[in-house]
Amino acid sequence: MSNIMETTEEQHQGTCQDTERLPNSTINHLPDELLLEIFDSYRQGIDPYDLQWRKKHVWIDLTHVCRKWRSVMFASYSRLDLGITVGPEKPEHIKTILSGPLPIFFNYSIRRDITGSALWRLRATLQHHHHRVREIAFKGSSANFDKILKVTQRDFPVMESLILQFEYLYKAKLPDTFLRGPDLSVLHLRHLRLEHVSLASISSFLSSATAVTDLILQIETSTPSAEASLLTCLQGMPCLRHLDLFMASESPFRPTTTPKDMVRLSKLTDLLYDGYGVFFEALVAGLSAPSLRDVDIKLCDDIPPIVHFPRFIDEIEEHYHAVHMTFEDLDFSFSLQIQLEYNNHCKPRFRLVSVPGDVPESIIRMSGALSTRLSTVEELRVTFDWAPDDIIPWCELLQHFPSLKALRAECADGYYCIARALSQDHGDPEDDFAFLSALEEIELGELTDESQCGPELMAFEPFVSARQQAGRPVKVFFRPVVGPIINESLVILL
Repeated sequence: MSNIMETTEEQHQGTCQDTERLPNSTINHLPDELLLEIFDSYRQGIDPYDLQWRKKHVWIDLTHVCRKWRSVMFASYSRLDLGITVGPEKPEHIKTILSGPLPIFFNYSIRRDITGSALWRLRATLQHHHHRVREIAFKGSSANFDKILKVTQRDFPVMESLILQFEYLYKAKLPDTFLRGPDLSVLHLRHLRLEHVSLASISSFLSSATAVTDLILQIETSTPSAEASLLTCLQGMPCLRHLDLFMASESPFRPTTTPKDMVRLSKLTDLLYDGYGVFFEALVAGLSAPSLRDVDIKLCDDIPPIVHFPRFIDEIEEHYHAVHMTFEDLDFSFSLQIQLEYNNHCKPRFRLVSVPGDVPESIIRMSGALSTRLSTVEELRVTFDWAPDDIIPWCELLQHFPSLKALRAECADGYYCIARALSQDHGDPEDDFAFLSALEEIELGELTDESQCGPELMAFEPFVSARQQAGRPVKVFFRPVVGPIINESLVILL
């Protein structure tokens, strides 16, 4: 690699003169602000980004065009993510690179022991150029990380991103001086990712990362007070926008009491959780995040008794129009869509998944937790990849959808279970039609065989007839396949 920052005039003379010979060319009259937008758009389209833009430094090609382009790029190196990547592999002219002013991306992903020149670059970068290090990304063993730890007990003033991915559980406690030095200077971290760690080992460090906007944690062990410790850390992160939490170990049982002080994360818009329901229920007991937009929660056990989760969900400032309920393999999920997402056929941004042992009980608890949200939903789509038989408590489930106008099901033999649930006595003597009173249509998936649709349609005949007599007609039909027009009499019952 050539000297990036102090390129000689001879290296650029040809290209610079070429552009200057065309003074009336449009490109020579573009303002710096527009050039910067073009460069940034080009950068975001690079794929794969880390390899091409950071490791192979393809941005250097732009700096070779002319003096003006070079000046614009170097003046905006932070926005354009310009920097020098230092890792186990030896780049050309390492001493020249380290002597320049550009930020340094420290990226060590290594399985073998760090020795020799790789250890020298590690020490030279982190010990003598710590004031330029903007990112540390490490993936490897605890033994190799300890070598990094020895030279990071100092201030890293421009540090924005820290990624630590341990091969196995890292049990040692991160010292208070890590990335802060003996004076315990303020951390400026924005992005923080820690994998295969215990909460006890990182809680003190988390408490010092008060500027974090993106937090990803993979926690291996838990204690009876783990959620309280995590809430304390989160309370000190007022700028947090993205939280991705994976709990790999089962949490000890704890009573779901309401904490005295609620942690309010008013800027949190993204929440991803994968782990045990007991811990999540205890966590949201002390958490409020009304600005949430993207929610993906996967519970890897039976849903525990729910007390605080409904309050947490009800605080979200969204109005949901449709629900997609799916049953795949061993799990089931609720996906909620706002009107705009539904109209534009967008992927739902709210998803709650469970991998239960007791399916009926978990469905009742999950639908109960979402009851307030489900009460305004106008469309429900149900999809199965196996025949549900009588395992799903349809009556209890559908009672949470009083505003439902359209029920769409793709569930093979499950049609009969739904038909039986609709035709049952729902225990309301004053109004026999209070159950799904707003329902207007039931769609039974795609019609692939006209000869097979009769029995399935007839299963809904008692329900449809009763609604017809009451002046509340419900249409039951199969969705026509794309192709020849299907005989309408075979598709629609009423």
